[in-house]
Amino acid sequence: MTDEPGRPLGELRKGEAVRATVTSHQPWGFTARLDAYEPVGASLDMIRRGAERGVERLARRLPPVGATVDLVVGEVRDWHHEPWMWIDLTAPGTAEE
Repeated sequence: MTDEPGRPLGELRKGEAVRATVTSHQPWGFTARLDAYEPVGASLDMIRRGAERGVERLARRLPPVGATVDLVVGEVRDWHHEPWMWIDLTAPGTAEE
């Protein structure tokens, strides 16, 4: 593990590929930590995004807590008070096929 600070959250953009570590399973999907960025929570809502091809594949085989997965930033939304953000993730390959 490195002591280097992560990339600033302000660099996150919709459509950007990110590597994330699954931190919990939820009835609607899972939460994750973005590996290369400042600490922030992120989530993949399988109920809302489940029809997307890449998400559908992830839903069939939910990655275990602690697994590292490649995902795509679906939306970044600032909340009223920093440092809270909503990072909506999706899976690679959702726009293909």
